[in-house]
Amino acid sequence: MAIATTKWTDADHPLALPEDLRMTFALKILIVEDNDDLREGWMSFFQKQGHFVRGVGLAAEILDESGGFTPDVYVIDLNLPDTDGLTLVKKLRQVHPRVGIIITTARGMIGDKVIGYESGADIYLTKPVDPAELLAGIAAITRKQWSLDVQSEALHLRTDRHVLEGPNGLTDLSPDETKLLAGLVRAAGQPLAHWQMGELLGFADKLPTAAALEMRIARLRKKLISAGVASPGIRAVYNRGYLLCCKILISQ
Repeated sequence: MAIATTKWTDADHPLALPEDLRMTFALKILIVEDNDDLREGWMSFFQKQGHFVRGVGLAAEILDESGGFTPDVYVIDLNLPDTDGLTLVKKLRQVHPRVGIIITTARGMIGDKVIGYESGADIYLTKPVDPAELLAGIAAITRKQWSLDVQSEALHLRTDRHVLEGPNGLTDLSPDETKLLAGLVRAAGQPLAHWQMGELLGFADKLPTAAALEMRIARLRKKLISAGVASPGIRAVYNRGYLLCCKILISQ
């Protein structure tokens, strides 16, 4: 059965969407869809929203594509060439109990939908799917996840007091450590480059050496552990900078 591919234009840019469909933080989204045009179109749409998006056409490609890229949400087509999408959904739900999973498929019977939800999907959408509807579904899932994370997992960086609040209590930070940690948080799942770190620390003319930056990061890692973060907290990404590997909320 041929699936109609949803088309959109620049009018579908996030600024043209209703306010309640816009999200205030970047997500990592992995699209598992063998229709090349549809996959590329959705990827382009979400990239315009400021999200980090990758796409694969086969279930077998997920591990290759998601290496170092831990999705917040999976968008999965059920009719994949190499496996049944329901089997994939079940496996992902077992391994990642709290990840967001949206099924998109031509199977529109009530029985199909029931099986989809029983397999672990958060949302079941019948194709053709308007990108704004898909965005609304992702927003609903992530609002729920974010609320749970705020309550149970996230640490709090108090920039006005230069302290990090976590499960182990309060950990004091220096002003420079506060700036670096805030920069890592705002990088939203992407590495913070060495030159960006230099700017945050006020090195306008001459950047600090890689060794000097690593020393600062090492001290910051220890303070994250002191606050209750599982090691390492901050990971070096070769030739790109440093990546924050834990959830931190910024407040003043």
